[in-house]
Amino acid sequence: MRANHIDAMQNVAMRRQTLIALALLTTATAALADPPDFDRPGAGFATNVLPAGGFALEQGLPTFTRERQSGLTDDQYTADSLIRIGLGGPAELQLGGSLWNRLNERGNGLRGHVTGHGDSSAGVKLSPSSDGAFSWAALGQVTFANGNDAFSNGAKEYSLGATGQWTASETYATTLYANVDRLQGKNTWTLAPTFDFKFANHWMAYLETDLIHDADEGNEGLAGGGLALIIGEHVQADASVLHRVGARGPVWQAGLGLSVYFGPAPK
Repeated sequence: MRANHIDAMQNVAMRRQTLIALALLTTATAALADPPDFDRPGAGFATNVLPAGGFALEQGLPTFTRERQSGLTDDQYTADSLIRIGLGGPAELQLGGSLWNRLNERGNGLRGHVTGHGDSSAGVKLSPSSDGAFSWAALGQVTFANGNDAFSNGAKEYSLGATGQWTASETYATTLYANVDRLQGKNTWTLAPTFDFKFANHWMAYLETDLIHDADEGNEGLAGGGLALIIGEHVQADASVLHRVGARGPVWQAGLGLSVYFGPAPK
């Protein structure tokens, strides 16, 4: 009888340990909840910011752009990088650049290529409202002309953008992105509506239209969309493609990307 009593007490203790272990595992899993939305893919950026101490790397693998003008075709490949660092409160720091670019030129009897790094940027994103059916964020950014000649603006550029998002349900959302770039005293305006929808648990798709007014090139338009796949809890893979609408602008823009989040889960 005493042996049976001891066995029963041991079983109860084991059950308690199991319950405690499950509780700790559940707590740890909750601490690794989904991070804030990544800024890529698509025009604009997420309407939330990383929590204090949070860190994200969003990497193009690469981005491809094709332009045609005066009988010449330019194909550019860009390994664009974005580093996001949560500053606490409604703010985050963003650092961007492209360590590797390749430009292939052909046409009119010419053929050649050049490689190099692009300009670097620094900016601050503010998200005063990231909850509820409507959320918005703003991003101020400076791009420094420190890239190789073929991949540089040639002068410092200032940018100010804002994104507003209307969330109709857990499945559908509509986003509007507006931005102005000021370079050498001239402005380039961008307006981009996006329609997002989630499906199959970890998949997201979107349709996008980019309307651009360039002070030198005139009006441009692009239309297309993309896909994003959440892998695990802190990683996202994406693919996107846009095609020119109208007579001006890039003929194609396409790319693959990988985004990784490190740090505490958002509150």
